[in-house]
Amino acid sequence: MDRNQLYKTIFDHLPQRYKDLVEKEAGYAKIEQYEKLVVIAGLATIILSLVGAFLSPFDRNIQIALAVVGAIGGPLPAAYLLISIKAEKRKKKMENVLADALRLTSANIKAGNTTEKALMLSARDEFGPLAEEFRHTAMEVYAGEPINKSLKNMEKRVKSPLFSETIKLLADAIDAGANTADLLESSAEDVRKSLELRDEIKSSIRMYTVFIMMAAVVGAPLLFAISVHMAHETTEMWEDSGIEDIDQEGMDVGSEIGFDMEFEAPDLDTEFFTQFAMMAIAITNIFAALLISQISNGNLKYGAKYIPIFLAVSLTLFIIVRRGVESLMGGF
Repeated sequence: MDRNQLYKTIFDHLPQRYKDLVEKEAGYAKIEQYEKLVVIAGLATIILSLVGAFLSPFDRNIQIALAVVGAIGGPLPAAYLLISIKAEKRKKKMENVLADALRLTSANIKAGNTTEKALMLSARDEFGPLAEEFRHTAMEVYAGEPINKSLKNMEKRVKSPLFSETIKLLADAIDAGANTADLLESSAEDVRKSLELRDEIKSSIRMYTVFIMMAAVVGAPLLFAISVHMAHETTEMWEDSGIEDIDQEGMDVGSEIGFDMEFEAPDLDTEFFTQFAMMAIAITNIFAALLISQISNGNLKYGAKYIPIFLAVSLTLFIIVRRGVESLMGGF
């Protein structure tokens, strides 16, 4: 059995619903050997989960828990996210050049070409994946497929509401016998305005995304590092204060004057508090990355690529600040 057949065999044993989702996203991303990608990405996720868990600064029990959760629950979502992110990148490339491609197609139709010939002439290399779709659609028409059906097939191959609405409008216009060139020209202008509006919205909310990132990546590690140090210093001061002798003397004096004074040491495990702080920082940054992606791009999946960066920076900053505070306060 060759490797490709092995990849396909492993992929065939996965849940049917997961396979359907992967195949759909792979079609949007134009990935042919998606079985190989899923298997390799899954194995890589297992290895990275095990290595990352046992290299993490947590205690052994938490490391084992992280390794088990990552190795069992990580491979399938990671592979799907990788394919989905590729599909999103392809969609953005197509949307960015859609207006120019529509204008060029309109100009070719006005020059006397048929719609399929205009699509073929407009399939320039600088349009990237959109040029591939134009060529594919034009070849379908040349092979005998009706133009409106070919356009609808193209609309199904692209995961973009903006693209879908434009192509549906064009297909309906061809069915109704409308002026295709003028419709393409007006559609190109609408696409341009939509993209400009999207950029304006991103600019207006950039301040909020920066605030969320600074609060999660910088603010949380700083506050937790100081809190952990204060808890540690308070515990050491209590242990070095001889409080048991003071407590006994207070009880003796208090009994003579009619009331009791008792002192209790704080029941605080500083090591557990440190572990809790690091886990809280990690969870905060995971949700911060997802929230920023939702605000900026309109979906959570795109934030997956920010999670490792946020975690690495925030946890490193926590360790550096904590050691820096310990060194600074140690001199007093």
